[in-house]
Amino acid sequence: MSLKKTLENYSKSNMYPFHMPGHKRMLDGAYKIDMTEVAGVDDLHDPQDVIAEDELRLARLYKSDRAYMLVGGSTVGNLAAIYASLNENDFVLIQRNSHKSVYNGATLRHLRVGYLYPKTDENGIYQAITLEGIKSEVENNNEKPKAIVITSPTYEGYYSDVSAIADYCHSNNIILIDDEAHGAHLGFHKSFPNQAASVADITVTSLHKTLPCLTGCAALLTKGNRVKNTKIREALDIFETSSPSYVLMDSISNCIDLLEEPMDYFENYVDNLEDFYSFSGKLKHLKIITDKKDKKDIGKLVISTQNTNISGVELADILREKYEIETELSSFSYLLAMTSIMDSKEGFERLKEALMEIDASLQEGKVIVPIAAGIMPEKKMELWEAKTRPVIERELKAAIGCVSATMVCLYPPGSPVVVPGEVITEKTISIIEQAKNTKIHVTGLNNERICVVN
Repeated sequence: MSLKKTLENYSKSNMYPFHMPGHKRMLDGAYKIDMTEVAGVDDLHDPQDVIAEDELRLARLYKSDRAYMLVGGSTVGNLAAIYASLNENDFVLIQRNSHKSVYNGATLRHLRVGYLYPKTDENGIYQAITLEGIKSEVENNNEKPKAIVITSPTYEGYYSDVSAIADYCHSNNIILIDDEAHGAHLGFHKSFPNQAASVADITVTSLHKTLPCLTGCAALLTKGNRVKNTKIREALDIFETSSPSYVLMDSISNCIDLLEEPMDYFENYVDNLEDFYSFSGKLKHLKIITDKKDKKDIGKLVISTQNTNISGVELADILREKYEIETELSSFSYLLAMTSIMDSKEGFERLKEALMEIDASLQEGKVIVPIAAGIMPEKKMELWEAKTRPVIERELKAAIGCVSATMVCLYPPGSPVVVPGEVITEKTISIIEQAKNTKIHVTGLNNERICVVN
């Protein structure tokens, strides 16, 4: 019996709850299945029954050896993966455009960090890290990393060849961790390839991002025995709440049911996507970015304003205010509309019609993208060292030449412009200022000031 069915039965029973939570299941909706670790509903931190069975089902779906339900999103998974795989002072290579949780994991574990630098396109969008790029960094470094952390697919949907990268890593006794937060739907249809869980040592995926799951639902998936189960469990005990939400776990269980018998969800989804892309040639100014299906996730609709007179943020504002369409991310010269199997044909039609009308109102132009050349600041000290030194706040321009003590990100997606231990450059400050002028959300500042190592 699944956790979902167990919770349904419990909510209908006459069992009186002299236990947490305080609402005592006396309210309607999700309250009816909001439980604590009582007999019959298992324990996420020591699963032996229905949760263990659902984790086995997850592992089978993703062709991994083990699966761990997560109720703290991929953030918890990334922290646990790094903590379990590495020890203090180990050397790790991570993608420069990794989510801030990857950096936080390296900081907490006191790691020595090197970076992998994917190429960026004219919109400042990071492409996938390549096997060649990884080989070059490993072979030109004085020390072999104990682990490599990649992001595939990227926020905008670009895939790495994870299978080839895994083969290379394993032949060199390197642990491979894939932050696959935006790829939970991969592997369930031929149009969504490059699922990582069957090849990477650890894959962290956010079920809630691209599958029908409540926010915060995720999974950590392992393959092989390079990272021990006991280490994973220990790490999850540290980073995940000891009061895990049964409402979220019920959502994961429900999602597993759907994936085991997906009906026509994925076929209809692909049909809707292909129909959407077929109209892109009708746009005169806006551009829908496409690539081969094995290079980019077709479910991530990236719409460029590069050759128009508006920014990606302005396009998102128009869609929101005039057409009541909210998109996932907007940046200097593009926006990202994130889709899933739950999107309707009517929803795609609304977006098409809105883009056609907006396109007809635009003029030719050229949006300047300050991060198109990538970001490669000089590293002066490790992340954790910068976080333990005395700090002082400075105005942005006065911080040029100083070593950052904080992480500054453009959010979303949450990948950093500058991280602790790096020298703050004039280019760094220019990117931050232009982002703020473009109304892109910048995190890590305090009243327009930045913390630097004193």
